[in-house]
Amino acid sequence: MPLYQRPGSPYWQYSFTLHGVRFRGSTGETDKRKAKLVEGDRHHEAKQRKTHKEPWRIRDCFGAYWSEHAKFKRSDKFVERNLAELSRILGPDTMIADLTNADIMDYRAKRRGDVQKRGKSMQAHTVNRDLNCLRAALNHANQMHGQPIPALAWKRLKVDEPPGRKRFLSQKEYRRLLDVSDPGLQKIIIFAVATGLRKSNVLKLDWSEVDLASAQVTVTVKGDKLHMVRLTPQLRAMLAMTRERNGRVFDAKNFRKRWDKAVVDAKLEDFHFHDL
Repeated sequence: MPLYQRPGSPYWQYSFTLHGVRFRGSTGETDKRKAKLVEGDRHHEAKQRKTHKEPWRIRDCFGAYWSEHAKFKRSDKFVERNLAELSRILGPDTMIADLTNADIMDYRAKRRGDVQKRGKSMQAHTVNRDLNCLRAALNHANQMHGQPIPALAWKRLKVDEPPGRKRFLSQKEYRRLLDVSDPGLQKIIIFAVATGLRKSNVLKLDWSEVDLASAQVTVTVKGDKLHMVRLTPQLRAMLAMTRERNGRVFDAKNFRKRWDKAVVDAKLEDFHFHDL
């Protein structure tokens, strides 16, 4: 089936095989007629692309990964930046099959050195995200195009990251935070505490994702996966009081300013929204 829709997604997906290689991804279109045009473009691009019999360079590998997969992800801008840095330092004409562990260690050193020249420090997780992106691009070239890739020691190449930060809100702090917050911010805080959802999911929550009858909310989380959260009776009653149920559920206007003021007024130290 060249065009299809995944359950819960409004976008048409394409899937076709050319010269024994399978191409698939999202068209980014909700209209089937427009999706067919995108599919046609992808098919034409695939015909122009090098076959798996020709060894690929970094530019070929990253180009295929970007156009066939990464550009359709929610994290496309983040991946695009990572690919640009990887290509700049590793070299766009470097053969992917020739990459060695030493090359990756040199990349880590140069990447950190470039950041330090700007008077900044690079966190360990930033380097590891770069390596994750490189690994994903290489795997795509191998699995989707039959390109040989090197057996790199990914676990040993990753930089040790410091232990995660832990901060929990006490009941007294929670009450103080609610007391100094405006009514709209109170709803956001109560919802975040009860559901455990990330800030982006809470602030961008749309009424189309809320089912008051079934007392549940369905949002898209990391990896473009659907995640369902049950509404407590308190949350259900709070949301049911809203008459206009179109667009965003919560008032996020000037959120950062309102949030920072509430944290200061509540006298909370070292506290982030994620800590809710």
